[in-house]
Parts: sequence; structure tokens; C-alpha cells
Amino acid sequence: MYGIVDSSNTRYVSGELDSTVSLRCEIAQLPPNAVITWVYRPRIPTSNGIKWLPLYANARRLTQNNQRFIVDYSGYHLQTQKHLSILTINQLNLSDEGIYMCKSNQHQYLANIFNITVLPSLKIFPNDGILELHPSQRSINLSCTVRDSTLHSIDPLNIKWFHNKHEINYERNSHIINKYSLHNQATLILYIHNLSLNDTGSFTCDYNDGLISKNVQILYTNSILEYSKSTSNKLMSTWSLLVFIMNIIFILR
Repeated sequence: MYGIVDSSNTRYVSGELDSTVSLRCEIAQLPPNAVITWVYRPRIPTSNGIKWLPLYANARRLTQNNQRFIVDYSGYHLQTQKHLSILTINQLNLSDEGIYMCKSNQHQYLANIFNITVLPSLKIFPNDGILELHPSQRSINLSCTVRDSTLHSIDPLNIKWFHNKHEINYERNSHIINKYSLHNQATLILYIHNLSLNDTGSFTCDYNDGLISKNVQILYTNSILEYSKSTSNKLMSTWSLLVFIMNIIFILR
């Protein structure tokens, strides 16, 4: 019904379990009244086998089975001369893995094809990104939790902590690592005591040799202030030098 999928025209998309992914489909040189259709072929066979399942035709939903699929169809853009349709999948789960195709009813145009893979979710507590510590803080706990679908189990031995790209030695005196596992979920807690400036930098939690990873950047508040003061002093020195040179030039004239 929908032809053969051309692997050379396929975009590979991955998303974490329970996350949201959006697939952007643009097709040029179509008549303004063209119909844009989204269809889906699951990787896991359904009770009727593997087949293409209709999702949307323009903004009209073609299935009532999955309310997590939403299309933002803006239609034909006169300025770009393209049809635009964005399919968003909320609360991603394992059953969403497969091939998604966005095509027009004008058969001479290539379809937009997306191959979605669902990864385990990885969360760092208290948070990933940047974590600022007060100089008086002497210890911190960083926990990394990896969760997969109920069909898969998580081996805590596949979760590792790295500091500035170097794997943390479990026997290091100032770093203690504890593991907790429960079938499809595992947590690795890194406890750092006797904090010092040597503990600043990037801490990365990695699962299954880079399948998925996140990092947190630890900075001391005073180091940020010192950096700001240093930068400010350099700017003031540069400005003073410029003023001095301008005065000399004015006097010589």
C-alpha cells in the first residue's frame, strides 16, 4: 500500500523512555491542496503481524488507539512553497519503536522516513547540567537512575560514573559508590566526602558503554566569584591602559 522504504532517505531518531520526540516533515513543490499522510510500521509485531498503521491525514486523526500521537499541521506555506507537518509522540514507550513515514498523495514525491529507537531513561539527582556548591559544603550525593521497559532488566554493573572523562575508582577514599537494582531499574549513587577544588568539573553517568549518558558540571560558588572578579579586573586594567594611551596621544598633539 505504501511502497518500499528507501533506507538512504531514512533519518534515525532516538528518545528516552517516557520522553517526547517530534518528527518534522517538509515536502516541497506540492499543489496547495495536497494531502500529507503519516503512517507507522511497528518494530514489534502486532496481533495482525507487521503492517503499516495509519495515523494522520493532514490534521485529521485516522486512529483512536493512541492519543499520545499529536500532529501540528500548518499546511502549505506560500513563502517557502512547502507543506509542513510535525508529528509529536508523548510518553515514548517501547511499542513506539519502528518506521514512521510522512508522504503526500502525489506519488512522484519522496516520502520523509524516520526510524525511531527507544532508549532507557537516565536521570541524575539532584540534577544534570550545572551544580553550584557553597565553599562550606563538605559532601554531596549524586545518584544516577537508569530505567527501561518492563521487558528488559538493568544490570547495575553497566552503569558507571566518570570524573573529567576518567572512570571513578570504587576504592578511592573520597568517593563511595553504592548500587541498588530492581529488575528494570537500577541506581548508582556516588557519595563524595571531603570536597575540594579537585572535585570540580564534569561528572558523567554512563550506561552500557555510551548507549546513553548525562553529565553534571560541579562548580564552587567562590570559584565563580573569583572568575568574575578576575575578568572584571582584567577589563578595568585594559580600560585604564586605553585611557592612559589616549591621554598621551592628546598631549603629544
